[in-house]
Amino acid sequence: MTGSKGKDTAAWNEGLERRTNLHLRDLFENAYRVAYPLLDSGQALSNAGSAHFLRVVLHDSFPDLHPQDIAILSVSIERVFRERSKTASQ
Repeated sequence: MTGSKGKDTAAWNEGLERRTNLHLRDLFENAYRVAYPLLDSGQALSNAGSAHFLRVVLHDSFPDLHPQDIAILSVSIERVFRERSKTASQ
């Protein structure tokens, strides 16, 4: 990833954590376990309305999270689910 300084962001930050949503990273595996039954059923990835339902499930489980954090978490969970499913089927 290239930052505005034209250098690699991690190098520019001298090895410090470059991510800004560390609280989401800490919650990710727990949120993934909450979302997994919905994702595994095939419902969440089959249509656009199901993505909304995933966000509702996450919001119900983590009511203190900002809606933007719920959106970030839901997209990340769907992406990781696809990757893990692809790896498991090979």
